[in-house]
Amino acid sequence: MSMFFADAPEMLTLSAPCPWRRYAARWLDLLIYGLLWNAVARCIFRLNLGSGIYANWLFTLLDTAVGVLLMLLIEPVLLHFWGTTPGKWLFGLRVRAENGEKIAYRTAFARTWQVYTDGMGWYLPLWSLYKLWKSYQECQRGAMPWDEENGCRIVMRETKMKWYRVPAFILATALVYGASFGIGLHVSLPHNRGRMTLSQYVDNCNDMQRYHQWGRIVCPDGTLSDDSSTQGQIITIETKQGEILTPENARAEQPVCTVETDADGYVTAVEMHVEMDVQGFDFVPGTDVKTMMLYAYGLPHEKLSLLSLSRDILSDRDSYTRNLGSLTVTQKIEMKGLEWLDTDNGEDNLLMQTNENAKDAHFALTFRIEET
Repeated sequence: MSMFFADAPEMLTLSAPCPWRRYAARWLDLLIYGLLWNAVARCIFRLNLGSGIYANWLFTLLDTAVGVLLMLLIEPVLLHFWGTTPGKWLFGLRVRAENGEKIAYRTAFARTWQVYTDGMGWYLPLWSLYKLWKSYQECQRGAMPWDEENGCRIVMRETKMKWYRVPAFILATALVYGASFGIGLHVSLPHNRGRMTLSQYVDNCNDMQRYHQWGRIVCPDGTLSDDSSTQGQIITIETKQGEILTPENARAEQPVCTVETDADGYVTAVEMHVEMDVQGFDFVPGTDVKTMMLYAYGLPHEKLSLLSLSRDILSDRDSYTRNLGSLTVTQKIEMKGLEWLDTDNGEDNLLMQTNENAKDAHFALTFRIEET
């Protein structure tokens, strides 16, 4: 790492106003700190930040607070030992004491803390924007308060920024976002891959239920527990005509799940079956269970990512047979006296009787993933 942050013999010890370079450098550093937190939160703590219960303001605040904490922990170390950060290094910037030496850790921490409180305005809405604007004006006039008050300054390699630094910044930013996207893809699937035993499959299912917050519990035999929080949910549906439908009989039913294993105990097939009579309207339960089976068995069995999953394989409206690597995914639908109901929010798993006098309105769906 030191080879990248080493001082070049020709470095000029020029005072560096360059507000845009400094802002872009810090923005990139913050992206990197956020990437580190994203990796730890998702891979170690299995927190799916940005979805479900983690999408509210409290977890947004937590996400921001952890990013700031990482900045306060990491940046002083980088400034003390290497005199720069990834973002500053990319733009040819260094932080030095008045004598040209690297700054002490205590000074580096005080400087970073003052950047956060005075320059970034504690990340408080509106106040933060105001402080950024004031910092921009101060930087154009000369040294920043956190440099002056801590006896240090920003120095730069060249008076006029070299052309390749902007493309390098864009590439670095793309790499950080790409890494975040890759982490999201990786952790969205469970850790048990390839052929798996029943216990490994169940472990995968419950890991997916917790991570994606689907609310179900899978028993050791692969069936769904009656304690699942999705059991008995009341449906409220808004049609394209703006009609709100909330009949008492429209409730989520528990799909029936089965698992097949071979003589060695390895899972060879998983199946979900839903069968119900419909009065008025109802929705087809188990879309989350189908997704769980694909995430917990289909994709990890073939060591594939979410990018290999086509949307039509999750549809409730059509019978089909699809190949997923060496696996075969089959969905069989039987229905009578029913039609699909189109809604304003794009739901495709809602059923309605074809007329008020319809009898024996019946629906059955079987979803199966099996080795071939």
